[in-house]
Amino acid sequence: MTRPIVQKNRGISEAVLSIPESATHGTAAKIVALNQALPEGDQIIDLSIGALDTPTDPRIDRGVIEFVEKQSETIHAFAPVKGFPFLLESVAARVARLHGIAYDPGSEIMVTPGGVKGSISATFHALLNPGDEVVIPVPNWPHYSDMLRLHEAIPKTVLVTAQEGLTAPALEAALSERTKMVVLGDCINPTGKVYSTEELSALADVVARHNARRESRGESPVYVLFDSPYEAHIVGERAKTFAAIDVPLPGGGSCSMRQWTVAVTGPGKTYGMHGDRIGYLCGPQDIVDAAARAQVNLTSFASTYGQVATHIALQPEMDEVATSRAEVARTHLTAMLRELDAVPGLKISPAQGGYFLFVDFSSYADAYRKHGYDTADQFLLAEAKVATIGGGHFAEGHLLDHFVRINCGRTGSLVSEAGARIRRALTRLES
Repeated sequence: MTRPIVQKNRGISEAVLSIPESATHGTAAKIVALNQALPEGDQIIDLSIGALDTPTDPRIDRGVIEFVEKQSETIHAFAPVKGFPFLLESVAARVARLHGIAYDPGSEIMVTPGGVKGSISATFHALLNPGDEVVIPVPNWPHYSDMLRLHEAIPKTVLVTAQEGLTAPALEAALSERTKMVVLGDCINPTGKVYSTEELSALADVVARHNARRESRGESPVYVLFDSPYEAHIVGERAKTFAAIDVPLPGGGSCSMRQWTVAVTGPGKTYGMHGDRIGYLCGPQDIVDAAARAQVNLTSFASTYGQVATHIALQPEMDEVATSRAEVARTHLTAMLRELDAVPGLKISPAQGGYFLFVDFSSYADAYRKHGYDTADQFLLAEAKVATIGGGHFAEGHLLDHFVRINCGRTGSLVSEAGARIRRALTRLES
């Protein structure tokens, strides 16, 4: 991970300087520069950044144009901090359709700029104090730890398997008196792990018991950030969302996870609206109010254009778009899997959902090290002309240096060509 080089005594924030360069955005910029010097047939195929090639539904564009033509004064005026009321209603309805849980649009939902990352940041602002610990199962999205450092909180990473994810015993062992939050979610980036209702219920039981002890001492509870930007890309049966889980109590009754859960997502991965940079969070009213207090002093409110586009995307007739995009992406993942399954020695995580493959190249590590490549992603970029994200970005240290995350959401022909290039590069390496 590349860190910025800054002259001494310039007064730059230590928290900012502790953060490495973004893996996805940094890689994309480098590929553009490299491809400018390469002939067309030999250009690098970019399977790094996590977007789909499937275009955004044109109805969203047309809807925004119509809105601007009819209500330009709304587009160009200040918007409410928490979001337009019509969008908050649409978010509540979409969440109810997908997860069967009702949030009050006026008090339990907030729209954020900056996509889902903006919702996560607003939640961190609302809940975290310097020195608080946050439990993060890894491999996982690298920006959690980076964003926590900006808040002077402490990421406490727990190495888990792609198949099991965070287990109840592992969570129990990771919790401490300084723990303020646990990061969970669905369709985990990069492994594609999807938690079952049973697995989430076991984790909820740990949180409930821990918080009961804290409550008896008058202390802050442990909160759960449930992050699911890939929620539309779940294959098969959908588990209960964490906030909808109730834990039975020994003396009767139950304890709801809703009181301690902030759920964050957005339209980017679901509808191909990455550039709109809209996210939204759902949670208890006091936390949403605190997040809004932070947001108004940071970014004011989300883009009016993006809010209108998201409102259109979240209508019931667009649910089929989300499903179709997920099916297309999964088809492309299957094509890549066919290519790589033909390669002996590769170990591939099961990818229970989503469109990423997390592939273990460890059996080839000694061979490509002899050619001067320290990590699998370096080898693939140079010898296969395929850009991926190295596993080292998803967990601290060097435990995952020989893993790569492959985005299979590109067009089918690109994915197949990339898989063939990888096979040929490994064959040359063996010979």
